[in-house]
Amino acid sequence: MAILAAFFVYNAQAQSVATFDDLTLSPESFWNGSDQSGSFKSGAIGGEITFINSYNTDWQSWSGFAYSNMSDISTPGFLNQYSAITGKGFEEGKNYGVCYPAPKAELGFTLPGKFTGFYITNSTYAYLSMKNGDAYSKKFGGETGNDPDYFNLMIEGLNGNGLPVDTLNFLLADFRFADNSKDYILNNWTWVDLSNLKVANKLRFSLSSSDNALWGMNTPGYFCIDDLKYEIMVSASEIQQSQASIFPNPFNDRLIISGINTRAHVSIFDVSGRTMSEYLNVANNQVIGGLNKLKSGVYFIKITEGKNQSSSKLMKN
Repeated sequence: MAILAAFFVYNAQAQSVATFDDLTLSPESFWNGSDQSGSFKSGAIGGEITFINSYNTDWQSWSGFAYSNMSDISTPGFLNQYSAITGKGFEEGKNYGVCYPAPKAELGFTLPGKFTGFYITNSTYAYLSMKNGDAYSKKFGGETGNDPDYFNLMIEGLNGNGLPVDTLNFLLADFRFADNSKDYILNNWTWVDLSNLKVANKLRFSLSSSDNALWGMNTPGYFCIDDLKYEIMVSASEIQQSQASIFPNPFNDRLIISGINTRAHVSIFDVSGRTMSEYLNVANNQVIGGLNKLKSGVYFIKITEGKNQSSSKLMKN
């Protein structure tokens, strides 16, 4: 028998906030993707933000996003790569995200909207390396304090097809001031305002530093993130719950949408927010075929019918 999917509707008054505190961790521990799941989510149920992770079993190494509640602010080096220099999440939060873009890291949301901002700080590993130097990286400012060093985070807003629409830069350390007393390495949670970034449902992060070698950046390429906020760009007065339903779910190669009164715009997204398929002028009980090209896993479908809009999770066999 067909299994009807449940639909959820979001409005602009509701924000999805990734606090990471909805993720389960034992004290003084972390998740780095060793379970090979490839991602994790944080935020309101049905409106979670997806953080992409890549784990290499051969090297037992990871890149992208992890999450942690480690509190070690004094141990230098690679073995302490999961601690924030604050020793805790924003506003006493128990968990926070750790990002290691190698060379890039991405997160996304399945519905159209706007990232409004997040809190950021340095990892203990990067902070102590920049402050004191180590076997691989220089002390920022050099011995005189006059070296014009910097550690920069580039944030790109992406559309559903993964194309950049806007860029913002944020300095995690800056020693380029004429007055050395203004030089800094970020060591507290600081708000990164994304309100001027164009509408995007994905973010891509990359790091750059003044300390480089032939193989790339010497500065440890880590930072920590908390309370990422995303707002749906549809007002409550403009949106109503769609009466559409979709089956079968799980599906194999086709879907049928019923309950459409006019013509609808249908989009299917993967867990990273990438648009996999789009259909215009979909009619009631129309069969959407050719879905066998999709890999097995979790997807999201959005149906827009005039001012009505709904979204649902789908499973592909």
